[in-house]
Amino acid sequence: MTDDDEATIQIVTGRFERRVAEETGTLRVDMATQFGNMRADMATQFGNMRADMATEFGKVRAEMATGLGGLRSEMIDRNHELLKWALVFWATQIAAIAALLALFR
Repeated sequence: MTDDDEATIQIVTGRFERRVAEETGTLRVDMATQFGNMRADMATQFGNMRADMATEFGKVRAEMATGLGGLRSEMIDRNHELLKWALVFWATQIAAIAALLALFR
């Protein structure tokens, strides 16, 4: 190879490296822009999703509070009935024992 060929190869190689560097830089800028847009979209979507979840969880909490309030009411009524029948049972037992004691005296 001659000096002219080597100089031409160096010039071509330099141009190629500059072109690759320019294209790589452009690609990096485009990627950064697209990733920035994607991050902004994701942040918006996640914000919307969080708001929707908070709303739905609020509805579930309200339904649970209503359901548990009804359950408490039923439990109070059931305990009232059990206490009433226990008192009736013990009152009749005491009366029966008193009657037996009076009978055997």
